[in-house]
Amino acid sequence: MEETCDKIIKYISRFLLCKLSKEYYENDFRSEYLVRNNQLKEHFQELLRLLEDQDLINHSDKASSTLSYILILYLELLSKGPWNTEDIISSDYTGKLNRTFKNKYDITLDGILQCDKINAQEVFDKCIKDLHKNMTTDDFKKHPSLIEVYCLLVKDVKAYNIKLNPVTVLPVALLLIDDYVPANKIKGLKSCTAILQCLNIEDFTIGNYYDVVYSSLKKNIVEKDKVVTQELFNCFKEFLNLVPPDIKTNKLDDIFSEIVDQLYTESNLYRKADCFDFLTYVIEMHGIHCVKKKVFKQIICDNLDICSDDGVYEILLQHVLECLQTWVKYCWCVWKLSADHKMLSSLFKILYLTKKESTRKSIKELILTLINLCTEDEQAEIYENLQELSKMKCSNQDFVSFTEGIVNKTTE
Repeated sequence: MEETCDKIIKYISRFLLCKLSKEYYENDFRSEYLVRNNQLKEHFQELLRLLEDQDLINHSDKASSTLSYILILYLELLSKGPWNTEDIISSDYTGKLNRTFKNKYDITLDGILQCDKINAQEVFDKCIKDLHKNMTTDDFKKHPSLIEVYCLLVKDVKAYNIKLNPVTVLPVALLLIDDYVPANKIKGLKSCTAILQCLNIEDFTIGNYYDVVYSSLKKNIVEKDKVVTQELFNCFKEFLNLVPPDIKTNKLDDIFSEIVDQLYTESNLYRKADCFDFLTYVIEMHGIHCVKKKVFKQIICDNLDICSDDGVYEILLQHVLECLQTWVKYCWCVWKLSADHKMLSSLFKILYLTKKESTRKSIKELILTLINLCTEDEQAEIYENLQELSKMKCSNQDFVSFTEGIVNKTTE
């Protein structure tokens, strides 16, 4: 039996794509692909015969090790890349492997890590160990198929019957996040998010591995690719739920500051919108601590002003308003008319221009909230200005009615 397991592992080692001589680039066919594909064509049937003849689940000390190799092969054959040519796909190797397993054990390889018959923890841990052994800092881009295997393996990790250790399962994800290629960053961030969703605060209380994860995420805040930005913020949300309470405030301070700095210089409207959405999430979590970054108010004013342009309005305004609403909810105490009157003016300007009822409602609520934060003398000053405004001819009757309503309410 042990000898058969050794034979199975030997065959699979031939079928797996070997380390490339040079780093992988998209659509670059390599001789290594051809060697691996020829091995599959010549010997795959022998592997199936060995699998059909032996019981790998119940009668072998090497069961978990052998199953991990089979799973890696299966995922590599499922992966998308130039190593899996049309003839490899049409040969249906994955289907044949699955059917063999289904006939022999009444399970498929897709469900192997969710099955009670198998020690899923051992199989998963062995897969991760082998993947990390091959994908080092210097060599991981010479193993393009194993990158895909790793991503496929952790994609549905939440459904597996296993327990995760961040120190053992995250290194490849962090390697990908730290890479300069956006496609690799996206793969790493998606994998990291999937893993973090399976962890809890206790998983990070021993040691400070959360700092390793945080360092990789923080470095990518400056990344301009929109998809990278979106995946980064998704990952950050999961990470922030796991940060130990005693250091969470400092981490949130740092993140809030970094995102505000990004908004100060960012020109891409779609990325701005993503940054505002994430900032809203951080403010909701960080609360009154967000008063520390005074430039936030200037950023809100600047972005409200550019929303007077129709194109910008459609893309950005709702994101800015939601962020401001959340900030006012927690940080109202530092808003002062003498210093921040421009914010009120900008909201009135946008109210005049907007046509969408739900947006008008949000702006009106913000205006009334800010006026209520003013002193009585300041409210009287606002009243005088609005009285002058109400005398001017205006085609926006909703705007006129609103300003008159404020004047009348103030008069009362």
